[in-house]
Amino acid sequence: MSDLIAQALFLTHLAATLYMTGLIWMVQRVSYPLMAFVGQAESAEFERLHCDRIAWVVGFPMLVEGLTGLVLLWFSPTWFPAWGFWLGAALMFGNAASTQFLQVPCHKKLAAGFDRNAHQRLVKTNWIRTILWSFRSFLVIGMLLQILAISGFPRSGNFSNLSAESVMATLKIGDRAPDFTAKTSAGGTIRLADYIGKKGLVLFFYPKDGTAICTKEACAFRDSYMQFADAGAEVIGISSDSDESHLGFAKQYRLTFPLISDADGTLRKLFAVPKTLGIIPGRVTYVIDKDGIIRQIYSAQLASDEHVKQALVALGQ
Repeated sequence: MSDLIAQALFLTHLAATLYMTGLIWMVQRVSYPLMAFVGQAESAEFERLHCDRIAWVVGFPMLVEGLTGLVLLWFSPTWFPAWGFWLGAALMFGNAASTQFLQVPCHKKLAAGFDRNAHQRLVKTNWIRTILWSFRSFLVIGMLLQILAISGFPRSGNFSNLSAESVMATLKIGDRAPDFTAKTSAGGTIRLADYIGKKGLVLFFYPKDGTAICTKEACAFRDSYMQFADAGAEVIGISSDSDESHLGFAKQYRLTFPLISDADGTLRKLFAVPKTLGIIPGRVTYVIDKDGIIRQIYSAQLASDEHVKQALVALGQ
C-alpha cells in the first residue's frame, strides 16, 4: 500500500470512528431515554420512524469505518503495532454482535408498542456499544498520536503544507543540488562543495530519533553502508533532533554514518522536504552524484527499507 493511500485510509477511518462515537453517546444519553416519554399510542410509529431515519445517519459511516478498518488490518501499516489493528477489528465485531443480538430484538419489541422491559433492556445493553465505540476512539486517537510522535511534532510551529509533489516541483531529478554547510552531531563539518568531483552523497531526512520506522531506516542504511561506500557515496542522516539525541541514537544502534541536527529546519527548507498532512516532517532521501546532480528523490513517510533500496538503485547497485 502506498504512503498516500495509507494516510487517506487512516484519516477516513479516524473520522468515521469519531463520528460514530459521538453519535452513539447522543443516542445513549438522549434518544433512547426519551423514548419512555412518548405516548403509548404514538410509541410504535415513533419507533418505526426512529429506525428508518437513524439508518440514514449511521449506515454509511458504519460501512466506511468497517471497510477502512479491515483494509488497515490487512495491510497493518508499520507506524502502529499489529495488535492495535486486531483490537480495532475485535471492537468493531463486538459492536456488530451487540447490535444484532441485543439491540435489534429490543427494537422489534418496541415496534409492536411500548414495552417498558424492552426499553430498559435497550438502554442498558446499548452501554456495550457506547463503551466499545469509546474504546475505538481512544485506539484511533492513540494511532494518530503515534504518527505525531514518529514525526517529532510539535517542533518549530511551522505548519507549511508542502506535498510530495511540491518537492518534485521544487527540486527535480537532474537538477543541481543546493549547496549547504552543516555541522554533524560528532563535531565535524559537511560541505556539499567538498564532495564535488570526489564522491556522491545520500541525504536521508527522517522525522525523529528512536521511533520505530526511523530506527529501522537508520539501521538499514547502516547495514548497507559498505555498498554505498563501494558505490562512491557517503550517507548522511538529517532530522531536527538535538546533537545529544543524535549521539545517543548513533551509539545505541552503532550507526556508521554522520548525523546532522537540523533544529531550525534550514536544510529541510533548502531541500523543500514536505510535511505529511501539513504537520509531520517528511521522510525523503536524496541521491546526489559526485558532480552535485540529484539522481534520485524518494519520498515515503511510512517506508523504511525502501529508501535504502531506491538509493542503491540510483547508484547502480
